[in-house]
Amino acid sequence: MKKKIILILGVMLLTVVSCNLPLRKEVATPTPTPTPTPDMSMQWYYGEGMQIMLPPTYIAEDIKDQLPSIIETITNLVGSSEGIAGDVIKDVEGNVVWYGFDGGTPAVYPTRLIVVRNKSLAGLPISFIMLGLEQILGRDNTEVDRDNLILDGREITRFTYSKDAHAWAAYIFKEENRLWINVFITTPANMASALNDYDTSIGSIQIDPIVE
Repeated sequence: MKKKIILILGVMLLTVVSCNLPLRKEVATPTPTPTPTPDMSMQWYYGEGMQIMLPPTYIAEDIKDQLPSIIETITNLVGSSEGIAGDVIKDVEGNVVWYGFDGGTPAVYPTRLIVVRNKSLAGLPISFIMLGLEQILGRDNTEVDRDNLILDGREITRFTYSKDAHAWAAYIFKEENRLWINVFITTPANMASALNDYDTSIGSIQIDPIVE
């Protein structure tokens, strides 16, 4: 059972934090025009069953066109497109609820944000999920840091990584009987200057009630 859970977590996170994948996702309904906040420093962006405040330079994207390459990457990683791998592929395709990039960061490598929700992992104890995530993300690598945060009253675990030309910040929490994985994929310089903004954005997330 533990091996199965770690494999699922591994494939999910390798998918969402891969710095080499130009991730895109199909959104079932058109994304509404972002609504400015009163201070004009951030504005609302709407995904499937959620909304998040981001700087107005962010641009929502549709990742449908890139799904074949994502699925191919998963298949190559686990050596199969059946069984657990097949379930993960379905989850990735159906559970990405928002994706976009920051048009205000360098065009060569703009900061990207992907928001994923997963139902099957939400029933596990959060401590067990964190243990699995640390095994996958850390891999005995001291450059992956973990912090337990309270952002706007919500308990969130944040993993951060920064080395050479790659950096990411992954935020994990449970809400509405779902595990939420939110990943900013960026560069070390961008993350050093914008990590507080990432925290603010994740703290702002509003999740619609989910009817089972």
